[in-house]
Amino acid sequence: MTWAPCQRVVKADVPPSFRVRGISAPVLLCWPGAFLNSAADYSVDFSGQLCCEETLTNAAFAVSGGVIGWSGKPTFTEAIATAWITWVAAGPQSVEVTAVTSGGRTLSAIIQITVLSSNALLAGQDQAVAPNVLTLPDGTRITTAAGNDLLAQ
Repeated sequence: MTWAPCQRVVKADVPPSFRVRGISAPVLLCWPGAFLNSAADYSVDFSGQLCCEETLTNAAFAVSGGVIGWSGKPTFTEAIATAWITWVAAGPQSVEVTAVTSGGRTLSAIIQITVLSSNALLAGQDQAVAPNVLTLPDGTRITTAAGNDLLAQ
C-alpha cells in the first residue's frame, strides 16, 4: 500500500491572480481546522517555488501549540514537505516550514491553523516514522549510502 498525504496540503506560493498589492502569502496559507488532541499529516507543496529541476533535500517544521511526531527527511515527494503533528493547544496556531533545495536555496512558508477547544472524539497516535519509509520486518529503516531514508512513492 502506498501512503499519500490527505487534503491537508497547501501550496507555498500565491496564485498570480491573488498577487495584488497588500496581499501577502502568509495570510493566504492555512490548513483546515483541527480538534484539540487530534493528530494527522500536514504538508506544504513548494513546487511553485522550485526551478531548474530543483528538489527538496530537507525540511524543518516549527510548530506553536503542537507536537511533531516526524518531519523533514523524508519529504513526501521531491516538492512536498510533510510532518505528523498532534495539536495540544487550542486557538489560532502557526507552523513555520523551512525547506532546503538541491540548489542550496532556503524556502520558507508560514501556515495558519485554528485548533478548536473541543477534544477530538478519538485521540490520534504519535507517529515516530513516516508511513512511506521502507523498513525491514524488525522495523529497521532502509537507507541509501548517503544516509537518507528510502521511500515508497
